[in-house]
Amino acid sequence: MTETIRLERLSDDHARLTLARPARNNALRMEELKALSEITTLLLKQPPRVLSIVAEGSSFGVGGDIQSFGEALEQGVMNDWLSEAIGYFNVAISGLRALDTAIVAGIHGPVAGGTLGLVWVSDHVIAADNLKLNLAYAKLGGSPDGGTSWFLPRLVNPLRAFELFTLTPTLNAEQACSWGLVNKVVPAKVLLTAVEDVVNQWLAVPPESLKNFKRLLRTSGNSTLQSHLQNELEGFLKVGQQPDFSARVKAFLG
Repeated sequence: MTETIRLERLSDDHARLTLARPARNNALRMEELKALSEITTLLLKQPPRVLSIVAEGSSFGVGGDIQSFGEALEQGVMNDWLSEAIGYFNVAISGLRALDTAIVAGIHGPVAGGTLGLVWVSDHVIAADNLKLNLAYAKLGGSPDGGTSWFLPRLVNPLRAFELFTLTPTLNAEQACSWGLVNKVVPAKVLLTAVEDVVNQWLAVPPESLKNFKRLLRTSGNSTLQSHLQNELEGFLKVGQQPDFSARVKAFLG
């Protein structure tokens, strides 16, 4: 971990990941990408029930640090740099995706490139009203990373995804919400409060239920209906054994 990527354990149930390189709009260098992979490894070993992802400064994040690209080109090590850097990022994105933890992201300002992988690996995304979302790869002559080309067709559709990658429109917060890329839009000044509200609502959900929502929705796209129905049954049987379920059913019945 570094000073520019922080993981805070706010309680046994809630951890917060903060992008903290505001002077460079949270652009990701090798050290930030390595830190993200290390943090994800820690989270997989000791997962919280809820993870929030936020950022300091005027931008949630603008993707890879172009200055690092330039240095790698100048030194003639671009392929090696990309292999190592994106390798770290792949560990982070795949690890976050594998967590049973419920993830909420609060995003603001310009958000571009691979940083959007950290957005769309989340289960709930809240956008500040100053959001400006752009994929940016085509302008740079780059290629998708951070799982962006995997997430986008699932969030929108292949036509919209290709438009975002190749025509690089900049979406404001309301457009991003109408396209299904974020859940809701709030004033920038209350973004962190809105994220905390979601965290607190999720923490009020019984732990096994929250895990099952995450697991079932994450795996549904790769399951047959029959196998998914069996997974639902097994999940409900496990939940039915929990004290929370018994207490809530009795409370409901009065």
